[in-house]
Parts: sequence; structure tokens; C-alpha cells
Amino acid sequence: MGNHNVTVIIPSLNPDEKLLNTVEELENNGFDDIVIVNDGSGEEYKKYFPDVEKHPACTIINHKRNRGKGAALKTAFKYFMNFREGKDGVITIDSDGQHLTKDIVNCVAEMQNTGKVVLGCRDFSLPQVPPRSRFGNKTTSLVFSVLCGLKISDTQTGLRAIPTKYISDFIFVKGDRFEYETNMLFELKKRNIGYSEVPIETVYLDENKSSHFRTFTDSFKIYKLILAFCLSSLMSTLAEMVIFYLLIKFAFGDNHAILWATVIARVCSSLINFTVNRAKVFDGKGNILLSLLKYAALAIPLMLVSAYSIKGLTVVLGVESELLTTVIKMVVDTLLFFVSFRIQQNWVFAPQKRYKDNGRNMKSNEIKEERKKLSAGKIIKRTLGCIGSSVLYIIVAVIVLVTIVANGPSTTMRDALVLSAMQASATKWVPGLFLSKETVNQIVDNSYVDSKLTISMDSYVENGENPDEWADAIDGIKYIQTNYTNFKAYIMLIPDPSRVYVGTSSDNFQTAGEGKRIFALVAKENCIAAINGGEFADDGGVGNGARPMGLTYSKGHCVWNDGAKRTFIGIDKNNRLVVTEGMTRAEADALEIRDAVSFQNGNLMIDSDENGVNIYRKNGNTGASQRTAIGQRADGTFIFVVTDGRTASSIGATYNEMIDIMVSYGAVTAGLLDGGSSAMMYYENYFDKYNIDKSKLDEYQLQGLTNKYKAFTPPRRIPTFFCVTR
Repeated sequence: MGNHNVTVIIPSLNPDEKLLNTVEELENNGFDDIVIVNDGSGEEYKKYFPDVEKHPACTIINHKRNRGKGAALKTAFKYFMNFREGKDGVITIDSDGQHLTKDIVNCVAEMQNTGKVVLGCRDFSLPQVPPRSRFGNKTTSLVFSVLCGLKISDTQTGLRAIPTKYISDFIFVKGDRFEYETNMLFELKKRNIGYSEVPIETVYLDENKSSHFRTFTDSFKIYKLILAFCLSSLMSTLAEMVIFYLLIKFAFGDNHAILWATVIARVCSSLINFTVNRAKVFDGKGNILLSLLKYAALAIPLMLVSAYSIKGLTVVLGVESELLTTVIKMVVDTLLFFVSFRIQQNWVFAPQKRYKDNGRNMKSNEIKEERKKLSAGKIIKRTLGCIGSSVLYIIVAVIVLVTIVANGPSTTMRDALVLSAMQASATKWVPGLFLSKETVNQIVDNSYVDSKLTISMDSYVENGENPDEWADAIDGIKYIQTNYTNFKAYIMLIPDPSRVYVGTSSDNFQTAGEGKRIFALVAKENCIAAINGGEFADDGGVGNGARPMGLTYSKGHCVWNDGAKRTFIGIDKNNRLVVTEGMTRAEADALEIRDAVSFQNGNLMIDSDENGVNIYRKNGNTGASQRTAIGQRADGTFIFVVTDGRTASSIGATYNEMIDIMVSYGAVTAGLLDGGSSAMMYYENYFDKYNIDKSKLDEYQLQGLTNKYKAFTPPRRIPTFFCVTR
């Protein structure tokens, strides 16, 4: 067997001769890098480690005292990240011989083939499985299924293959003992890490007596917070439901009954819930006023989300019964339960450590230990956990508000939201969650209605040249950032049209599994600047961006044609921009198109003919969104425009506002490209070229991405980009 290019990690506590047998089996099967963590084994067991260390494949890391299996794994993970560059990943196994070499090989192969975390899963229905193992696994599997929606058949398996790209995520997972492995699985859900299961032999030696898992102690560590929080929430929820029902039944008779009943019932139950959670669930010993303020900052938004969710659902479903309304409330609040748990755990009742001696003289090493507990890493982890929970909560709130807007009285607001979503490939599926397909299609069809304004070329195009326009051009590119009322625009002017072409994420879209992020694309193309290109298929909205839609050309070749009729944005052999509503391949070949993408219908903004420059302004609502557009002047200068949006300070640009920008820069041809979360502009080292303060830039901007919105989300994977050669 050859080199598997992985590191085998074995946490070991009080081993026997089976550890040496395991190492020899691994070496015989091609594993040449084995890291063993001696987790504070007793003196009578230390004799086994020198024999193991004689093997050239083995590295021994020693804990002076027993710290737990989780701590041992994290120690090994840190060692791997520091000293094992170039490896595909790690595989963790137990030291007692329960994991067969053939199963280890199969798990490694599955990880290398899929790029996923791989779990070696046992069959717990077999008679040789000890009762405590069967009970513990089934219980944990049920918890994962209910709380996380993760269907994992063996939650306690120690055989796990992990790609290198995920190791750093698991280093910061909480827990030092057996609960750590459980928390690793929670991390799969939290970070949307793909995983797969590989069936393995179910081996239990001596009824699994060698296991150091303490059935009740370790199980309690795994579940205690969830169980306590459930009981606390159940108590306050029952009180809230009774108060809510009584209020809407007897106290209120107007249209605001649900809102006011929810508010009053929630205030009463929240005081109960806060008191119990602080005292019994999260053991909150910090400043009670600060904790109460944090709790209120959580409870009030959750209350509003609950109220408006219930209101929206009762309207949509036509519910009038007090009992059915209460049932809807139970469903809504059950969903919000999980959001509340994470935020309370990581923020509201997070431990507040003090460095004061608390009435006694602390030794210097004790002070150091206390400070370690409040390290930057822990603060960052807690902050990220809170942010993640808050993001989930915001998503729920947005869904509720969109539901109300979609079914409310204001068709203008409804149409704006629908059209904003339809402007981006990644969000085109969203309106279908709230409205029928027929309604969405009608709104989109109405948005195509426009009025053509024709202006003579002589009066439209500025006579003569402006020599000062290119005075600050760098790399043959003029880069501009401009603030408008509702958005910021990032603009590039490229006077040499031959430098502009379509770069693709793949050389074969038939087999492409995913697109590329813009940084990877510019590296592939070795270009100096780029913007996102045309529409793309994104099955399930997962962000793969593997294949374009419509007719696509790159460097003189047709690279994709799925027959979909879309707005065509291309460049011909004479470097002239061609934008039209639909084009066949035969027509494109006749025009000798060298580069082109397609975007959904109705996105031709400007063209020109013998009569002059035609400007196609929309008469109706087009929605505000992050947008991308490409245009060309009469002299051949290309115009790239990307706008930000979808933030409190920048809602985005409308279709007509994009026209205004293009007109202001003299475009005689222009069309929209894919926008939304795909909207991005790359310009190599623009901050140095334009003397921009780097301290004010986020990580993506420092890599050359100029859209500030990308400070909050990683760039999407997409298949096509308009690039500028060096």
C-alpha cells in the first residue's frame, strides 16, 4: 500500500499492548505519520510508549496530567496545523484496537474523494454491542436529529477523517472530555460542513471495558445545558401560553389583540425565565443588571418576531380560532427556542471572569490561569457564537416581515422586494416561498415595460476629447468610487477595449462541480481586474455557481449554450459591445462574437442605431439591489459599474439609476449583469495605487475586492467574469 498522505491521530490513556499492535498494522498498510497523545497515563502504563516511539512513523506528545480525550485531540490538531503542511487531513482512531485498518483506509479514501468530514459508523443493532453503548448512542442520535436536523447514526464514533481545511474550526470547539466529540458534530451544523458516513466493523473488546467513558457523568456533561434549558423554557412557556390564551379570550377585543397579548404574556414569562436561567441553567454570577439588560435586548426582538410571525401566519392561513392561534404560537416559539438557547448561552449568561483576588491572595500561576480563561481566542469564539445566533434570528425576522409584505396591502412594496430578489441568481427562488409562481411571473413581466428615449449621437456624445480625464489613470484603468443617495458605485473605465474579455471558472462546464470565487478566477486568468458576469444555475441555492445560463463565449469560443433565451451581452471581433434581448448561436457566430455572457430578460439599458442612442427606461418598479453593469462609449472605452446595497445605509440601485450612471459616463451601449450577492469588483492592489488607508479596509478589500458589502459575506462562486488583461 502507498502513502495515504494523512496524519493518524491516536489519543491514548492507560494503553496496553493493543496500542503497539495498532501502530504496526497502520505502518504495514502504508500510514507513515502517526501522532499519539499520551493523556497523562499512569506510571504502570507508560512502559508502552517507548516501544511505540521506536517506530519511525510515530510522534509522541505527552500531557503531564490527564486532561480528557477532547483536550488530547485538540493538542494533536494544533500540532498538525503547525508541523504537517501539505497533508490532505487527519484521521482520528482509538488506541484499543476497535478500529480495523481496512475501515481506516476506507474512511481516508472517502474523505479524499469527497472533501467531506467522514464518520466511521458502527451498527448498533448487533447483539455484541454493550447496552451502555447502544443506549448512549441512540440517545445522542435522537438529540442531534431533534435539535440540529443532523441524521448521524453513530455520534460517539472515534473514527473520523477530517480534511485539513476544517481542522482549525475544530480546534476552538468547547469541551475537554467526551463531550468534545459531540460538540464537534454540532460544529458540522453550525458551519455547514459537509459530512458522510462509512459503515465499519462493529468491534467491542471485553464488553468495551477499556472505554474511559463515564456513562452518567459524561452523558450529563453532554446534555445538562439542553435539559435544564428545556425545563426552564417549558415552565415559562406554560405560564405564557395560559396568560396569552386568557388575554385574547377575555381581555382584548380589537385588532391588536395578538400583539398586546403576546407582549404582556412574554414580559411575565420572561421574568420567570430570566430568574431560573440565571440561577440554575447557566449559573450566571456576573452583574445581574448587565445580564438583565442583555436578556431584554434578546427578549424584546424575539417577542416582536414571535408576535408578527403569529400575526402573519394567522392572516395567511385565515385562522380565527383562539385555540388554533395558540397552537401557531407554540410552533413559532418552538423554533425561536433554539435561537434563544444559543444566544443566552454565548452572550446573555456568558461567564464574567474577574482578575481580582476576591478576598484572597492569588499566586501568579493562578492569575495566569485565570487570564488564559479570558484569552482573545475565547472572547472571539463567544463573539462569533453570538453573531451566528443573531444572524439566524435576523433571518427569521426577515422571513416574517417579507411574509407580511408579500401578503399585505402595499403592492408597490411587494413588487420592489420581488424584483430585488429576481435581479440575482442566488435569490431568484426566494419569492416563490411567499407568492405563487403566477404572481411572481406577472410582477416580473410588468417590470419589462419600458419607454425608449432616442437621442442623436451628436448631441449625446461629447465632442472632442477631455485630456484631463485620464490624468489619474493607472494601469490603463481609471478607477472611481462615487457616493449616490442610496448606494455607493464602483466604476472602472478601460480605454483599450481589446483588454476586456470573459474569463471562466472551468474549461469544461459539462463536468464542472462548482464555480470559482473572484480571487481564484483572477489567479487562473492572471488578470488585473474583473467583475462578475452572467446568470448561472445554482441548484438548491447552495452557492456552487457551477454552470452559466444562456449563450456564453470566451476567447473566441462558444463554451456553453443551454438554449435559454436571455439578454445577450457580448463583445465582437472588432471589440464592440453588443447587448440585445436574446440571440441564437448562429446569430452570434455570424457577428463573430469573441466573448459573451447572458443574463435574464429585460436588461438591455442602452444601445445605438442609425437614429442615435436609445435609452430604455423602465416605467414601473424595478426594485433596489446590488447591481453590476457593463457599458461602452462610442470611442470603445469600456465602463464597468458595481454598486453595493442591502444594508441599512445603502439599499442599492434601481434599473433606472444604473442607466443614469452609464449616461453620465457617455455609454452608447450598456446592459445589466448578474447582481445581488454576486455583485463584486476586483482591482489588484487598488489601495496602494490610490493611497487608500489600509487600516480602514476589511480582509476582502485588502485582497483587491472593492465592494464594501463583501466585508460581511465571502464572495460567491460563479462561472463567468468580465476580466481586464494586464
